[in-house]
Amino acid sequence: MRLTRRQAIAGAGGALAVGTATGVAAGNEEPVDAVVEADRNGEHDYPRCLYKPNDDGEWRPLLPINVHARASGESSALEAVDDAFSGLGALEWTPVFPDATAKAWDPDEDALVAPDYSYRRPRLGDEWNHVHIWGVDDDRVAIHAHLDVIDLAASHFHRGDHYGDAADEVVDHLLDEGWTAETPYEIDYGVDDDRLERWVETGDAKLRY
Repeated sequence: MRLTRRQAIAGAGGALAVGTATGVAAGNEEPVDAVVEADRNGEHDYPRCLYKPNDDGEWRPLLPINVHARASGESSALEAVDDAFSGLGALEWTPVFPDATAKAWDPDEDALVAPDYSYRRPRLGDEWNHVHIWGVDDDRVAIHAHLDVIDLAASHFHRGDHYGDAADEVVDHLLDEGWTAETPYEIDYGVDDDRLERWVETGDAKLRY
């Protein structure tokens, strides 16, 4: 991955900050056995899974990184995606709410890294759309999208679910911001069939700008 806003912060402060400034995580974690081969070998264009620690502190692939975005032009892909979630046309999206710990595998750093940005789309009740965004390089961005479902037993009292519905909302939003979608599109997440069945619909999407 290229030097992103996240990595620049890490170099300046010795810590890796989440793009929303809601949390700080170590930047030089050793590789973990649970990193799926599709991520570890670095041969794919985008990171495949979002990782979270279990009760023993072991990082596991938990959620799909289900939206891939590519942009070309004066601005980087990361800047273009961030603008789409933070500009005047995206007033319903906000970075202000606290985030649970989430990371993706960076084969260049040989480490799990925090998102560059995270946004939520509040609404009445639960099932808020929640996205985590990683800049891969100047041209590519990886996005995980889920809906926050109230779960009082979970961290931050919610869990991520309904990935397909969340990805569809993200695609619709980015289409309104001038992006185009490539269809059909399918992502090989490199996880076992049981996990794929638990994820149900992942809403795999590819966008260009």
